[in-house]
Amino acid sequence: MSLLAATTGRTLARASATSIASSSTCSSGVTVLFESRRYVSGRRRANARKDRQGATIQRDAMGKPIAAKKERVPPLFTPLSPESLSDPLFEVSTREEISYPVFSAETVKEGSIGEALEFSTTREAQEARRQTGLPKTIWKDFKILPKPISVVRNVTLQISKFLSAVQTNKMSSEDARLVFSGRIGSGKSYALLQAVEWCLANGWIVLYIPRAVNLVNSTTPYAYDLRTQTFLQPEAALQILHRARLANSKIFKQLKLGKTLNLGEGYKAAPAGMSLYEFCDVSKEEVAKAPAVLELLVEELKGQTTHPVLLAVDDFQALFNQSLYRDPHFKPIATYHLSLPRLILSHFSPPSSPSSPSGGFKFGACLGALTSSDPAFPISLELKDMLGVTDQAAQPVIEEPYIKRSQVLKGYLQGVENVEVENRLTLKEAASLFEVWMKQRALSSSAHDELFMAKYVESAGNPRDFVWKGLLRTLQA
Repeated sequence: MSLLAATTGRTLARASATSIASSSTCSSGVTVLFESRRYVSGRRRANARKDRQGATIQRDAMGKPIAAKKERVPPLFTPLSPESLSDPLFEVSTREEISYPVFSAETVKEGSIGEALEFSTTREAQEARRQTGLPKTIWKDFKILPKPISVVRNVTLQISKFLSAVQTNKMSSEDARLVFSGRIGSGKSYALLQAVEWCLANGWIVLYIPRAVNLVNSTTPYAYDLRTQTFLQPEAALQILHRARLANSKIFKQLKLGKTLNLGEGYKAAPAGMSLYEFCDVSKEEVAKAPAVLELLVEELKGQTTHPVLLAVDDFQALFNQSLYRDPHFKPIATYHLSLPRLILSHFSPPSSPSSPSGGFKFGACLGALTSSDPAFPISLELKDMLGVTDQAAQPVIEEPYIKRSQVLKGYLQGVENVEVENRLTLKEAASLFEVWMKQRALSSSAHDELFMAKYVESAGNPRDFVWKGLLRTLQA
């Protein structure tokens, strides 16, 4: 029977031990088990051998096989183009084209408070925005809206004047350190993003970290370094390098290394005259050297005065909590013992402090934004003491006089100014937001003054609640 199956390619009937136990049990109690095999026919075996011989395996420089590129699948929440919505049910013809002035230094002025402005949609600006990333809450807004739009508020005008003064007077980051605070949903992340967009439009070098919580929540590998006595985070450093390189590609191609830089044992030194764009080009195979390259890049940016540098960090309060990383004794690692949080905190520290012996950027500014909605990383007592911020979370940290404060974390905050973002929108600002979402057809009912005032009062003027719990809630059945 086995020979017959091999020649015809057929499979013998299979029978499991459980299914034939009753029918194949002899009177003596012996159970007979049947074994079946499947043989590949000669034609199929020859075709498989031919396919293996004809296929060529692509390999990288390290000799590893290169996986074939998969077909790109559109991500979730991607709006469909009007051409795809041909059915009259979608009412594409009745939609209004959203067009607003572009967010820039010329359009952000006293008379523009309360008006909606769209961020630049040029190819270069879109690529920079895509590479730097966005906070999750803003990312959801921009996925629904056809264009990235924000409303000019008092804090927007305040930060634009501050950055203009830094650029005009060539101020160092030691004198330009701000942190945005406020209630949940007040628009702190939007204020920081507006500062980033303002700097990108005015020729700044931008190092934007939209989700600093990912640097302390133990989501990337880490290893202890004896030289610096800190825990290195190579993959996170590689990601920051890659984003900074592509977002600032035009400027990085112009700036050159002033001297030869040693990258450590086992790596080639970077010669003087190499562009920063080439210097930051670290492949995945060389991920181990990414922390050293990032540290040397920041040192190079500190000394140059050709272009101002902006260091913007969202989820700033996460750097002042206990990290989720563990040492070999399974004890929590302090954030200032991790390489990337320590690098960030050293630029927010006061000049000539032990935590920042080399100082900050000679020409630039450092901005941060607090987040009150993350219960795992709340606003710490050190931030409350040094900045005078109030914790508006659902479960705030209890301020007890007998809880020990970290003097190390307090030292990083000396001289940092607190900018409180207003929790309530003005009627003009809320009307601009209402108009933006009305043109996007985000309201299930017809837009009228009574609906606008009802949602404004229900949300108490809070920007996030006004949009997500007010206007978009009308779409729920």
